[in-house]
Amino acid sequence: MGNWKERLKRTRAILTETTPAIEIHEGLAEGFGGDYEESIEHFDRAIYVSIFNSEERLDAYFFKASALSELDRHDEAIDVYKKYLKHKKDDASDWNNLGYEYYKIKNYDEAKKCFEHAIKLDPEEPLFLSSKAEMLFELKENKKAMDVTNKALKLDSNYTDALFLKCDILIEMNRSEEVIKILDDLEYDEDIVTDVKELESIAYHELGNDIKGLECVNEALKFESDNGSFWYNKACYLSILDRKEEANDALLIATSIEPENINEIENDEDFENIKNTERFQKLLNQSV
Repeated sequence: MGNWKERLKRTRAILTETTPAIEIHEGLAEGFGGDYEESIEHFDRAIYVSIFNSEERLDAYFFKASALSELDRHDEAIDVYKKYLKHKKDDASDWNNLGYEYYKIKNYDEAKKCFEHAIKLDPEEPLFLSSKAEMLFELKENKKAMDVTNKALKLDSNYTDALFLKCDILIEMNRSEEVIKILDDLEYDEDIVTDVKELESIAYHELGNDIKGLECVNEALKFESDNGSFWYNKACYLSILDRKEEANDALLIATSIEPENINEIENDEDFENIKNTERFQKLLNQSV
């Protein structure tokens, strides 16, 4: 009985000291700071002290699901999104979000249902078409993925997510020349330069033009000099071009930024020209 009274006392204290709005605000602040565990605790408090099915309660469900997704707790995020959508059945964006959670755990049948429901609710939103296309591409259904991507681009020809996805599909379909043309014609801001250059680099590599591929990586590094993947790709190109010392230099930087890259280098055919060098072997023998 004493424990019950103590718990009731604590519950009353919580109810009088906080409000759903306060807890949601605190949860968002923690989330912006990257502390998603703490933000979830605030959203749970918001749910606890809110009126059943109030807008604040539903907002707390939405933000909690987003935080769970950031922590890769996708099964839990699915459960929370379902609670939200039970009362917000016409929210196309969150049907799309729920689809992505299923997509992350490779439940493609459920993901497809969610994406298609989002498209049905809002057929003019290219994001939802792009989400479905991304899943189809993951499933190697390239022709279907291309058809859906083109529908998204018909709605918004400047929608870069769909445009980049189209480039990925074209590369997979051995149509890299088209990728180069698309990106050459594209007008873009600095915030997507690295995405463009990365795609160009891959396309040039597929076309056997590794000098141009290296140029693209170097351009990307001007904007993200601490990107381990770009340094790794630069090392690959330099090795292919038989520029051994430069390749080892770039590889050393790549593995310094992202030590897990060491696990990849032994079986990477791009390093065939430097595998027998002393520096490569020394790097290979390091433990991660």
